[in-house]
Amino acid sequence: MKKNKIVLILFLVLILLLGLFVTKQNKNKSSNTNEDKKLLVTLVLDKGGVNDESFNQLAWEGAKKAKEEYGVEVKYLESKQESDYTTNIETAVDLNSDLIIGIGFNLSKAIEDAALSYPDQKFAIIDGSFKTVPKNVSNISFSESEAGYLTGLVAGKTSKTNKFGFIGGMQVPAVLHFKEGFEKGIKESNPNADLVVQYANSFVDASKGKAIAQQMYNNGIDIIMTAGGGVNNGVYETGLENGKYAVAVDMAQNHISPNVILTSALKNVDVGVKLTIKELKDGNFKGGNTTEYNIKNDGVGYEKTKLIPDDIIKFVDSKKESMKK
Repeated sequence: MKKNKIVLILFLVLILLLGLFVTKQNKNKSSNTNEDKKLLVTLVLDKGGVNDESFNQLAWEGAKKAKEEYGVEVKYLESKQESDYTTNIETAVDLNSDLIIGIGFNLSKAIEDAALSYPDQKFAIIDGSFKTVPKNVSNISFSESEAGYLTGLVAGKTSKTNKFGFIGGMQVPAVLHFKEGFEKGIKESNPNADLVVQYANSFVDASKGKAIAQQMYNNGIDIIMTAGGGVNNGVYETGLENGKYAVAVDMAQNHISPNVILTSALKNVDVGVKLTIKELKDGNFKGGNTTEYNIKNDGVGYEKTKLIPDDIIKFVDSKKESMKK
């Protein structure tokens, strides 16, 4: 009888030790799973697709760089129409994204609404427009006026007719800032400059860009700055047909039409996206604020092409350096 009790006690002790061992293993497994889990960043793109030679493409390039450098997972969701913004944000939330980044001004309302609906979800946006930036949103902005100014200096020195055009997609802040900077630049480098401004009321209609550009070129304008997304393609095509110049925006685009695109006003959206993801990775993400990228922190600039003489490049670079001081 005594022997049976001892066996029973030993058996119970063995069961207890086995239970403790299994519990410890499960905790270790859970801990390892959490450590191995990669942060997920989802980009909600604006209309135009991921290869739009503009914001969407630059943002995705920045996200891919972040994946390589910081070991995060990145995805993108394309928007075909405005109603897709909210749907895609909801999808990104359902994916358990650690950070959702809206690409472009047009997503401001959808991001703001989602930020209120999901207060524990982290959001960021390129060129957001808010009366007050929500506490869980990081707004990434760029000094388009500075980038436009640099290209205006180039254009002002290059024009043979002293007549310039500006074609904008819509009268939204980013486009207006490009226009203001371009106008300042051409008038500083060419006191006789005359600027004609027109808006296409679209960011996708290339035929509208083509028609407006043709009218401008017919009226003696020889350089057009175009800030209209897909509208720009029509301007480039017309520039080629007329042997005239165009100034692009957002990313270096001379490769699209090497004899037409004189320069590009650069917004380094890829840098903004990558550094925002780095902040998330490092645990330094801060909502409720706006971070501006400008000439001083190399967030904006201009594209140097073979169409620009060396003396003009030196002139513009000296202006750029003085702005950094």
